[in-house]
Amino acid sequence: MLLEELKTFVAVIEKKNFTRAGESLNISQPTVSLHIKHLEDELKASLLVRANKTFHITPAGVVLYERAIQLLHLAEQTKEEILWQHNEVSGILRIAASYTIGESVLPEILTRLHYKYPDLHVEVAIANTEDVEIAVREFRSDIGCIEGSVQTKGLIIQPFMEDELILVAASGHPLTNIRHPKGADLQTSHWVMREVGSGTREYTDYLLQSIGNVKPSKTVISSNEGVKKAILCGLGIAAVSIHTVKAELDSGKLVQLKVDVPLQKRIFSTLYSPLMAAKKHVTVFLEELRSK
Repeated sequence: MLLEELKTFVAVIEKKNFTRAGESLNISQPTVSLHIKHLEDELKASLLVRANKTFHITPAGVVLYERAIQLLHLAEQTKEEILWQHNEVSGILRIAASYTIGESVLPEILTRLHYKYPDLHVEVAIANTEDVEIAVREFRSDIGCIEGSVQTKGLIIQPFMEDELILVAASGHPLTNIRHPKGADLQTSHWVMREVGSGTREYTDYLLQSIGNVKPSKTVISSNEGVKKAILCGLGIAAVSIHTVKAELDSGKLVQLKVDVPLQKRIFSTLYSPLMAAKKHVTVFLEELRSK
């Protein structure tokens, strides 16, 4: 099997269209069809069942798709390991990061990485913790950075930084006038929180359970910046990472609520497949994380 044909097959599955797959690889649609036919002839199995302008992947196609991703990554890793011998770091490092890390921690680290390895291009996809895990498992990302718990079977997880979650409100919010708000005060407040699946939401749910398993009035926003701006507007209170609100706490725009409920520290971790462990891009990124 030729690597170019495997690339074409993967592109067809991911783009869900022959024409779009060809455009992404800069080849013609007939060439795409020819690559698929060569694979089917070589494997003596149907990979795609075509119906009108759509297609369905066969069981054999599913197996090939999974193996093709691994083979293509191994080929890229081999190339990078040879370049490593010549002290070169180039190409693309794909990172999937949860919102808190991607928005508040990575920018500084990526800046240092760029000055050390200017030929290394980094692509960061920001998503909640669950989606980061999926991206790593499906090899759409070389490495993930997470703030919550995930199923780690078959993956390597390594802590790299501690985070502190705090409860905040805008300056002037009624709770900021109470030295130590009680559980009852928190139960009757409007909460702004992240979506289910995010590490911060996981902690928020834990906090609400600890004050009586209540279900308060709430607004859900799937972005740290959205949560923060809503709080600054006076919409309510929120449990957030201290890394996301440091500037607002320093300026006095936000106030940390000193609640009589145990707050929680959590660990930021990297998550990657064993196949990525020796990848040069991943190695230099991990080194930079550890040096922070």
